[in-house]
Amino acid sequence: MKKNVLLIFCFALAVSTFAGNIEKVFTFSKYTIEPKSSYQSVTFDNTLLSGLIGEPMLPYHQIALMLPPGEIAQSIEVTGENLVTIPGDFILFPQQNMRPVSQGIDGTFQKKETIYLQNKNYPSTQTGHLMTSFLNGYSFALSTFTPVIYNPAQKKVSYYQKITVHIHTIPGSDAQLALKNLTSSENAMKRVRLFAQNPEMIQEYSAKSSRKTDYQLLIITPSQFQSGFQDLIGFYTNKGMITQVATTETIDATMAGQDLQEKIRNYIIQEYQANNIEHVILGGDVEGVPCRGLYCYVESGTGYEDNTIPGDIYYSGLDGNWNPNQNNKWGEAITPTNPVDEADLLPEISVGRMSFSTAEELGHMVHKSVSYQGNPVAGELDRPFFVGEYLYSDPMTWGQDYLELLINDHNDNGYFTHGIPSAENDITRLYDTLISPGNIYSWSLGNLLEEINAGKSFIHHCGHSNWDYMMRLSNVNITNETFSQVDGITHNYQLMYTHGCICGAFDNSDCIAELSTTISNWLVAGVFNSRYGWFDQGTTEGPSGHLHREFISALYNPNADSAITELGAAHTMSKIKTAPWIGLPGEFEPGAQRWCHFDCNVLGDPALTIWTKNSPVGISKNSLPISCSISPNPCIDKTTITFWTSQETDIKLSLFNLQGQTISTRLIHSQGNQKNNVNYDFTSIPAGLYYFRLDSKTDSATKKIIVIR
Repeated sequence: MKKNVLLIFCFALAVSTFAGNIEKVFTFSKYTIEPKSSYQSVTFDNTLLSGLIGEPMLPYHQIALMLPPGEIAQSIEVTGENLVTIPGDFILFPQQNMRPVSQGIDGTFQKKETIYLQNKNYPSTQTGHLMTSFLNGYSFALSTFTPVIYNPAQKKVSYYQKITVHIHTIPGSDAQLALKNLTSSENAMKRVRLFAQNPEMIQEYSAKSSRKTDYQLLIITPSQFQSGFQDLIGFYTNKGMITQVATTETIDATMAGQDLQEKIRNYIIQEYQANNIEHVILGGDVEGVPCRGLYCYVESGTGYEDNTIPGDIYYSGLDGNWNPNQNNKWGEAITPTNPVDEADLLPEISVGRMSFSTAEELGHMVHKSVSYQGNPVAGELDRPFFVGEYLYSDPMTWGQDYLELLINDHNDNGYFTHGIPSAENDITRLYDTLISPGNIYSWSLGNLLEEINAGKSFIHHCGHSNWDYMMRLSNVNITNETFSQVDGITHNYQLMYTHGCICGAFDNSDCIAELSTTISNWLVAGVFNSRYGWFDQGTTEGPSGHLHREFISALYNPNADSAITELGAAHTMSKIKTAPWIGLPGEFEPGAQRWCHFDCNVLGDPALTIWTKNSPVGISKNSLPISCSISPNPCIDKTTITFWTSQETDIKLSLFNLQGQTISTRLIHSQGNQKNNVNYDFTSIPAGLYYFRLDSKTDSATKKIIVIR
C-alpha cells in the first residue's frame, strides 16, 4: 500500500540548442514514498527505481535527446537548483539482483553495509551511462539521471526541483555515416517524433530526408521456398504494400561480408537506404537464414553470460557493425576493456522470422497471416486472454501482478504506458491465486485449452517456460487436434506475447514457439524469448515486463496518428522506448535489459496488422469485406462457392494446397450486392485439405475446403 500522497511529476520544456551543446530543463515538484519492509523508496512520476547491486535504489529519469545532424554525445552534465529535503528519516531499499523469470528468486538479500554507513552524499554522479545511438539517421543521446541526493548515515533524502541536462556534442564519423539512413517514411518519422524529447530538432534534418519509397516489405529466404510466399505477396500488394523477395543464395554470391549473416545485414542496409523498406521477413529457420549469436553478461549471483543469444535485432539495427573490436562478442557493451562502439539499440526497421523448415509449414504460416488479416471471424477481435502463473515464494510473486499493468493506462514503476482499455474489451483472466495461507489455486492445462478453444484474440503470458514447455503446454501438446477450434473459421487464429524463458529458442530444433506458429491451427505469430526472460526481484518491474508494456502502449495509443498496429513495428517501438533505460546505473554492464533487447524476437510475419477491436485497424478499405461460404464441405467431387461483395468488382478466385502452391485461378466479375455462385470440380484433384482465396482490389477472404474420397 502506497503511503503519503501520490503526486505528479512534470517536466518543463525548456530546450535550447547551440553549437556543441543541447540543453533540456526538467522540473520535479512532488514525490511518492513507499514502504518496503523496514526500508523505503522515493519516486517521482516518470522515474524508474534503479541502482548498483546492494546499494540504495534511486529514482532515475530517462534522457532521449536528439542531437544535431552528424554529431555524437561527448559528455553529459547535470546541474541542480532549488534543493528540497524530504521530511523524515529514510533507509532506501537496496537494489537486488535481476533474475531470469524461470529461475526464481535467489534467496540472497543484497546490501552493501559500507555504503549505508557513509556520511556523505550519494551517488557520486547523478547520471547513468551516456550512449549515442542512431534512429533512422537521427542522432540521439541516451542516458538517465536522478534528481535525488541521499546521505545514508544521516538517513536524509533531498531532491532538486530543477535539473538542467547538458549534452556536449562533437562531430562524429558514425553520426555522419548514419545520415545515409535518413528516410522520408511516415512510419519512421512517427517513431522519431514519439521518441525524441526535443522533436523540434527534426527540422535540422528535414532537408536531407527526401528519398521516395520504392517498396516496403523485403522477404529473404532460400530459393527453394521463394514461390511459397506468392499468396502473402499478393495479399500485401492488394493492400498497397509492395514486396520483393531476395534469396539467400543470391545474397551470398553478390554481397560483401565475412559470413552469410553479415551479407544478409549488408543487403538489408542496401535496400533500406535505396528503397526505404520498413519490414523484413526472414523466411526460414536458422539452417536456411542464419541468426547472429549476440553476447551479453548479467551480474546476478555468480553471473549469467551467453555468446550465442539468437537476436534478430542484429538485422533491424542498421548502424555500426555490432563487433567493432572483432572479438566475436557481437553486441558487447562498452566497458573499460572495450571502449569502442557498441550495438545499435535503436532499430530502424521491423524484422520477424517465419521459422519454418518445410514448404508445408510455410504454407500454414502464409495462410494464417493472410486469413487473420483479410478474413477474420467477426465479433471476437477484442478478446485478450491473460495467463498468469505462480512464480516464486518469499516474497510471494505472481504473474498476474505484471500482466495487470497491461490493462488501462499506468505510470507504475516510473514510466507511463497506454494499456488495453478494459471498457472496450472482453478480457479473460486465468491466474494462479492464493486461496488461503499455504493454499494456492493453480489452473490446469484443461482450463487453458478450454479458454483458447472458445476464441481469443491475443494471449499475454507471464510464467515459466523452456524450449519445450510454455503455459503448461509441452511440445507433444502442440497439435491441430489440441487447438481444433482455433482454425481461422470456427475461431480466429491468435497471437501471443510471453515473458517465459527460452520458449522462442529458434536455434533449437524445434522449440515450442516454432511448433505453435507452424502448425495449421492456433498461433499466427508472437513475441518470444530465445533465452531467459528477466524480472527485478522485489518489484513488479523487470526487463521483460518493460518491453511488454511498451509493446502494448504502441498498439493501444489512443491517438490514431501515434498508434502502431503492425506486429513487428510495435515490437520495434518497444525496444526504442526502452533503450535509454539500458544506461541505468546497475543496468548497463549487468545487462538484463540489454539481454532482453537481444533475445526478445518476433516469430511470424512482422508486417501483420494486429486487430485490437472489432473493426479494421490501420487498413484502408473502400468496401465491406468479402463474404464467402462453401457447400458441400467436405466434398467428394464437386462443390459450390457462394460469395457476396458490397460493390461491383472483379474477383480473383484461387485454389492452393497446404504447401502454398497455386493449383488454379479464375477471374470472376461480381455485380455487387448480390450472391455469386461458382461451381468447382475436384474430380481430378487428390483428397486432402485445400484453401480457396478470393481477392478484390480492397479485400480478401480465405476458406478451407476438405476433399474426401
